[in-house]
Amino acid sequence: MAKERFRHAAIAIILAILVGVTTILRPLDIAAWALQSKMFTHQASGDIVLVELGGEGSAIRRTDNLQLAESLDYLDKVGVERIFIDMPLRLQGEPKADFSLRTSLEQLGERVILAEAVQSIPRQGQDIVRSDPYFAEGARRVSSDYQTDFMGYVWVLAGQNSGPETQLSSLAFALAAKSGKDASICPDYTINIASVPKFDLDQVEGLAGKLDERFTGKTVLLSVSDSSQRKIKAARVGETTSSMIHIIGAETLMRGSGQNPHWLVLLSTFGFALLLGSMLFANKETRFRFYAVWSIFLIACFMLTAWLGVRTTFSEPSAIAIFYGLFRGVANYKRRYLYRDARSKLPNFAALQRDLDDDRNSDFCAIVVAKVARLDAVFATLSLTEQARYLRQIGARLSLGDTGETIYYDGGKYFGFFLRNMSTDDLHEHLSGLRAVVSQSITIAERPIDVSMTIGAENCIGKSVSSRLSSAIAAADQAREAYQPVFVISDLEVDSDTWDHSLQARLESALSEDRISIKLQPQISFATGLIVGAEALARWVDEERGEISPERFIGQCERVGRLDDLTKRILLKSLRAANSLGIDGHKPTISVNASAIQFLDDRMAVMIGESLSQTSMDPSKLTIEVTETARIENFAIARDVFEVIKQSGVRFSMDDFGVASANLDAMLELPFDEIKIDRKFVSRMTTSKRARAIVANIIRLAKDAGVLVVAEGIEDRESFDLLRAMGCDIGQGFLIARPLSLSELKETLDLQMDMPTFSHKLG
Repeated sequence: MAKERFRHAAIAIILAILVGVTTILRPLDIAAWALQSKMFTHQASGDIVLVELGGEGSAIRRTDNLQLAESLDYLDKVGVERIFIDMPLRLQGEPKADFSLRTSLEQLGERVILAEAVQSIPRQGQDIVRSDPYFAEGARRVSSDYQTDFMGYVWVLAGQNSGPETQLSSLAFALAAKSGKDASICPDYTINIASVPKFDLDQVEGLAGKLDERFTGKTVLLSVSDSSQRKIKAARVGETTSSMIHIIGAETLMRGSGQNPHWLVLLSTFGFALLLGSMLFANKETRFRFYAVWSIFLIACFMLTAWLGVRTTFSEPSAIAIFYGLFRGVANYKRRYLYRDARSKLPNFAALQRDLDDDRNSDFCAIVVAKVARLDAVFATLSLTEQARYLRQIGARLSLGDTGETIYYDGGKYFGFFLRNMSTDDLHEHLSGLRAVVSQSITIAERPIDVSMTIGAENCIGKSVSSRLSSAIAAADQAREAYQPVFVISDLEVDSDTWDHSLQARLESALSEDRISIKLQPQISFATGLIVGAEALARWVDEERGEISPERFIGQCERVGRLDDLTKRILLKSLRAANSLGIDGHKPTISVNASAIQFLDDRMAVMIGESLSQTSMDPSKLTIEVTETARIENFAIARDVFEVIKQSGVRFSMDDFGVASANLDAMLELPFDEIKIDRKFVSRMTTSKRARAIVANIIRLAKDAGVLVVAEGIEDRESFDLLRAMGCDIGQGFLIARPLSLSELKETLDLQMDMPTFSHKLG
């Protein structure tokens, strides 16, 4: 679980970094900055005074140069520290007025600074407008440039601005008497613009002859009026002038705020904290407390930076929280619904695999699977509520009252859990005792219900969790087949013929590399002597051990959960072989083997349907030979699956008829089209009257039931003649033909077509 949380936190951080790089959430940052500007209010220092002059556009009226000169003289007289003129000065054709203004500028010397733009703004259609050289020559100059974002807001003022001809310090830095080299400032919009001292030119003229201390020692910024300046968007106040933006920038510098930490700083801080917390806090309650502290700290940082006037981006750490919350929400949803059985409310086997994958010590855990027999029959007598109660009581017994032990339920017949640090002998003894406890009857609705259970365990290391779980399920099935209640996979290691882990590894490789092939054993009609079909037989030749018997590797496939994979491969190869024969004009029936346990749900129907859709073979030429029908526990489910498959035209054959007690039940309950007499009886027909009588009765039974009968294992002429005399329909065996490759079968069928007498060579 901690590993999953850490992974989610890491992915959330990576996504947040992408958000920061692409700046796709910058509108959210702008909204956050606007909110911060309204949270607190700071008063301006009052050291910078704004004086606005009337006028239209950027030009001053004819008498304004004289008026401006008189105002400059007055400000000089009252002892202003510096005067910044944030407008272009132009000759007005009045020599006296122009000369007076130039004289006033020369008297102020370095105390007067001209602010002018050095960068044009093409997208806004503005060219660079500067003062006439008559006034600007020899004067100090600063840049009044600014940059807006895509929404028209000014969030950063550069310390210096470069144009095609010159590079000047920023007006904001000059107003604050700060060096702007390699620096920038974020205007602190918590500073109240209304608290900036502001006058118009008429007010200054009205003070002529009076020594007004409101200007003494102050920095004065002369600018054109609001109506003549282009408006700029500023947080909190809406639209204002560029002069006021620079004053706010200067006030920010004098306040010591306006820093702009890189967005990675905040993201790294909160990201590292989340990674650390996801690993350290395993308890749900403490973890939620950590999340609360993390969120409170983020909010506190938001408020603190607003108070300090520090502008940083909160979209990235917020994105971490959002992405992490989404991942955890999905994980919790899966845990609650996708990882939990709806009926019993117990975690399912997907949850078991997830938990073992997250467990670093999973190799030292034995995976245990308990299979409940006749569960469908029990459920048929219970309501949904009673079924859930029955399942939960079994789960409680499996945990032996230990609420810390997690019991998993796959929604069908299997329960699972894992045990740590047990030897094989101790595990077998423990599970035997556990089964005795769990197998006691359970009282539901005031009536006792028996519990019949087998237990399988996988106590090996070095394999994947999914493979081990499949092995444990197979062990639970094997326990029933071996007529022993508890079956531990480690017990099989001493019997290389039954469970060979080296063989298993090579089998996995053979399956993944598609190195298991087929051979086709012909089947002939006793009536005509013609080859009418062929049984597809799986063949595997291992590089080290040579040919491996099908009985051995097919059983291994079942134990490791790869039987469906093998069956699908053999089915597709068989159908493609049939297509190849059909191209040459041969259309024998192809028989493919399938285990009865594959008909417990609709997976076989889906597999056959998908395989037929990939080929052009006539479904009526496909026969599915069902083996081990004794393992069918619910004929109703199997019958439904049979019927779905038969609707496409596929036929069914019962393999190994006469072996195991369930064959007659299966023949009665399931719609078989033919039965195959097991080779055990056929091979002893000539030496045993009983075997001969059994075969004769099976053939008579098949005739009466209206199904075909196939005899396999025919290896001598006498047995062949006996079967034909008894009325057997189809036969196969070494006497007729050994398993052939596809090319060999083609040659045989070609010979049969070209030589009519060939078909009667056994007649």
